[in-house]
Amino acid sequence: MIFGVSLDGIDKHKAFAESLKLNFPLAADPDQKVSGAFGVQRLWGLVPFVKRVTFVVDGSGVVRNVIASEFDIDKHVDEAIATLQAIR
Repeated sequence: MIFGVSLDGIDKHKAFAESLKLNFPLAADPDQKVSGAFGVQRLWGLVPFVKRVTFVVDGSGVVRNVIASEFDIDKHVDEAIATLQAIR
């Protein structure tokens, strides 16, 4: 399963998903509960920005890879695909 999470609200997510024709859901996390649980908050949640992190989780719920890069989006995509191929 693929899904995205950010601090943005539902309306912003809807517009973003439509603009990119995303075929997976986006979850709003304005209270930072999800980002806090995954440890991607900045300065303990005191600033309204989270780190850009991709988690690859298998069908059993085991985190198989954590990809962190603020600026290299291709790294997220390439490593996620490689991880998914490796766990097939």
